[in-house]
Amino acid sequence: MTSSTKNTIKHYSEKAQHYFDLYNSVDAESVHTDWKAFLQQAEAGFALDVGAGGGRDANWLAEKGWKVIAVEPANELRNLAQANSHNSVTWCNASLPALTTLPQAPKTYDLILLSAVWMHLPESERPLALNRLADLLSENGIMYISLRFGSNDDARPMHPVSYEELATLAQSNGLTARNLNPVPSQDGLQRDDVKWVTVEVVRG
Repeated sequence: MTSSTKNTIKHYSEKAQHYFDLYNSVDAESVHTDWKAFLQQAEAGFALDVGAGGGRDANWLAEKGWKVIAVEPANELRNLAQANSHNSVTWCNASLPALTTLPQAPKTYDLILLSAVWMHLPESERPLALNRLADLLSENGIMYISLRFGSNDDARPMHPVSYEELATLAQSNGLTARNLNPVPSQDGLQRDDVKWVTVEVVRG
């Protein structure tokens, strides 16, 4: 893990209450409009929420019947989220790229979510991260990764992202990426200088 990643995790932990309140101020369904149709037709199984933050998305998935492993490396933020968590959510202290401390079971996940996480990973760590995520994706599983475009934040460094880079990494791991919104969507927190692209990743 790079020093910038460690600093980012430390920042989220120190400002845990701020980020818990901020992220939970927006409805999960409105943030994930690009792929919520998947949830309406999918049979609920095991989901992995990487960088689960305040637990908004993990709780949302749990309410829809999913068994969720919520991964959050910022200790104070994870503790706060865990105290306000759905009983079908299991919290775990792990971080990309290696995710070494996941529970023994399940071995693979039917849904993997990285919401507002990928930009925190330095480019050098992304191949290892996607390789690990590919190993964790079940045969018919689906992964959603949101890409953030906009200004940097020195307190929690963000690295440039692109759909093309992610698609290439996916291909090298036997996966196929699809850009769900070629025209980037507006920010759920109403930040004018921030836009998002959601990428769907599947096997084959």
